[in-house]
Amino acid sequence: MKSKRLNQLVDLIPRCDVLADVGCDHGYVGIEALLRNIAQRVLFVDVSEMSLKKARDNTPDDVRFRCKYICRDGLGELEADGAVIAGMGGLEIISILSNAKFLPQTLILQPNRNQKDVRKYLETRYTIDYDRMMYCGGIFYNMIVAVRTDHPVALNELELEFGKTNFVGYNKDFYLYLDKEQVKLKKILNDCNDPEVSAKLSLIERAIAVLGGSK
Repeated sequence: MKSKRLNQLVDLIPRCDVLADVGCDHGYVGIEALLRNIAQRVLFVDVSEMSLKKARDNTPDDVRFRCKYICRDGLGELEADGAVIAGMGGLEIISILSNAKFLPQTLILQPNRNQKDVRKYLETRYTIDYDRMMYCGGIFYNMIVAVRTDHPVALNELELEFGKTNFVGYNKDFYLYLDKEQVKLKKILNDCNDPEVSAKLSLIERAIAVLGGSK
């Protein structure tokens, strides 16, 4: 795979009949899912014809018959039991899911922004099985796996803010994020008294306390 982030996305995909790679760009995630036989078929979806051409050109000949390349904005009326939506804003991800006629059984999401909004959307429709932070190339990414359920469980404040499985086991990348954010926010508050920054720092310090302190 081309990067640690993309490889992690593929690792999180469960076996499925039809995988939608939404906003596929170069198609690396969907192609790797085919090569590993994680997905039997892949729908490569992108609003850009140029991106779809890249995905098509990157697809090995021996798996191309298991692919479909679709130029559209989001899922619309497409049916897939799994979907990867990564590398875009959280509000855009929510819009894609809200406008989908058929919600996939499993979602693998990597929102670049507004992660809390994504979690709020998911918690009424899905169970979040995995929601952990990873550090790659100087950037912190939130990786989310959610499975549709008839009995959703509400998240608490810290889980909504940071992702519930960051508080299960030891995640050095999450500790690193909390440490960096704590230092940054304290520096801002030394220069000005900003209530929003103060509230965010309070959440950071609560998360550190729940984890038993920084490491």
